Amino acid sequence: MDKNDLRLLLSIEDRVIAEDIQYLLEEYEIYTMLVSDNPASSALGSYMGSNPTESIDIQINIDDYQRAIDLLTDSPYKELVDNE
Repeated sequence: MDKNDLRLLLSIEDRVIAEDIQYLLEEYEIYTMLVSDNPASSALGSYMGSNPTESIDIQINIDDYQRAIDLLTDSPYKELVDNE
């Protein structure tokens, strides 16, 4: 898969929610990639007991975009989806 085949689904600042969304989508065989702007934040959180700020992009295959939006719209995360 080429990087150009990926599309940003959404950006979020909560790693737990990002991982929950990843798990939900992967249950439907929509594979995701989580990309952090602060990759060291997980390690810092483990050592320091705090959660440094990070922004996580959830990227998916461009062909799965609409199906992912539909799944999230019918989920507890519907408020995160900008349904224009």
